[in-house]
Amino acid sequence: MSTKKHPWKVCGTGKTYVRTHNKTINGKDFRWSAHCRKIKIKKQILNKDEILEISNRFKSKKLKLPKAFDFGSKNGKKYDQLIAGWVYYWSEVFGKETNITPGFVKILMMSESSFDLRAKATTHDRPGSAVGLLQITTFTHKLIQPKSKELKNHAFKLTLEELKDPNVNICVGFRWLFRKRQIAKHYLKSEPTMLQLAEEYKGLRGDKSTPAQRIREKFKKLMKDYKNGKVNN
Repeated sequence: MSTKKHPWKVCGTGKTYVRTHNKTINGKDFRWSAHCRKIKIKKQILNKDEILEISNRFKSKKLKLPKAFDFGSKNGKKYDQLIAGWVYYWSEVFGKETNITPGFVKILMMSESSFDLRAKATTHDRPGSAVGLLQITTFTHKLIQPKSKELKNHAFKLTLEELKDPNVNICVGFRWLFRKRQIAKHYLKSEPTMLQLAEEYKGLRGDKSTPAQRIREKFKKLMKDYKNGKVNN
């Protein structure tokens, strides 16, 4: 469990971020400055306001962007900076020596949603649905909450509606990917390959069914397309 606080994170353990806002008390208007509010749960928590605040720093950092290849999708390069920023952020927290690179997660995003923010699917293994660029499921949404025991630290206080925001969806998706990497590494007793990471994220580990094999082949094709694809100006 990483207890490391990224320098870009505004609030520490047991606090959530509250943005600058107006408030009316007894008929009088007041302007409250941004601040950190104490909570009872002793975890580092991210909410939508702090996610947006952190992402404002991406432009000032020289980030390693994924390859400017769009897979033939009109939005294929639209989220490159967010991809690079959140990979950098979570890699600083959980370690850089992984296969979770900007290139890999761009391929993963293409496989999940084709960069369509409105993408929504019914999950095949559990009741519920999946939303957004990285298809965060309603089941995963429950597991990332502060009171859940799934994430020992670096959890989220978010509504399902807030997961539709591309910035939020990417941030949560990458955090969840690091959790899935931890699980895969436990079972494999070694660092998972990109394909194994994708299988774990998609819930395909050990699944030999025909639909699962089709998903694997599609992902392998996307990896090949990304590797051989020409940069789109």
